Amino acid sequence: MNVTTPSSRARAGMALFLLPLLSACSAGGTGTAEAPRPTAAQRLDDSKTLKLPLDDYLLTTIDAAALARGRDSLMQRCLAGLGAPYTPKARGNADIETNERRYGLADAELAKEHGYHLPDTDKPAEDYPASVMPLVTGETTTYNGLPVPEGGCAGEAQRELHEVELQTALALPQKLNMESYLKSQKAPAVVKASEAWSTCMKESGHTYPDPLAAINDKEFSAPAPGAHEKEVALADVLCKQKVNLIGVWSGAESEYQTFLIESNSSVLAEPLRAKQKTMAAAQAATGR
Repeated sequence: MNVTTPSSRARAGMALFLLPLLSACSAGGTGTAEAPRPTAAQRLDDSKTLKLPLDDYLLTTIDAAALARGRDSLMQRCLAGLGAPYTPKARGNADIETNERRYGLADAELAKEHGYHLPDTDKPAEDYPASVMPLVTGETTTYNGLPVPEGGCAGEAQRELHEVELQTALALPQKLNMESYLKSQKAPAVVKASEAWSTCMKESGHTYPDPLAAINDKEFSAPAPGAHEKEVALADVLCKQKVNLIGVWSGAESEYQTFLIESNSSVLAEPLRAKQKTMAAAQAATGR
């Protein structure tokens, strides 16, 4: 399932929404039993601060930002030690929270202004000067008579942060995370809420079987959102709120994730330890 957009920013916006589904479709299930009977869903109109049970075992956007800052600090220390000091630009936290668009657009103000596109918050990538790139990548083995670490300063930072071990350890929770998305999408309560959303959209003059069909509308693949896209996106959000789609879906997925965590508790201990080890190293690197 692909969304084709001429703009890199448009592609990024769609990708943030579709990533859970795309990964879920490509990942095999764990073969676990069905989740227990769901409880009543809480009312939830906005998913900006939504936290899911498996987030503790994954790299959230906040975790990823902290890890990047730790990597920058280690790179800076390495380059300075080689006599090539360079200070990367300061990083902030991510603009999109981890689960903010997991179930689609849920912000009416963003819908009015940007449709399904992401706000124009793109930041230029941090490029190291050409003079230090060989030290960053390890293309040179010595500098100023000093040995360059294997894999360069980037390789050294990666080792100090235990990133290779972390990525290996994260494979299982990532798989469970994608499975929970796909399974919860098919939960009876979610199917019912999605049907109610479709009815609401039809009453607003827009015919879509589900929210994925709306955001995948080829008409909305232009570099910038048009008036019709904004109209549909706003109706989408308002209908989600009306039928409590975010609350129902996140509730169903939270229960399924809890079930998966309990069913895989012994093997999930290692990913949790790996994440804690990496985040502790990143924190130590930045002194936070």
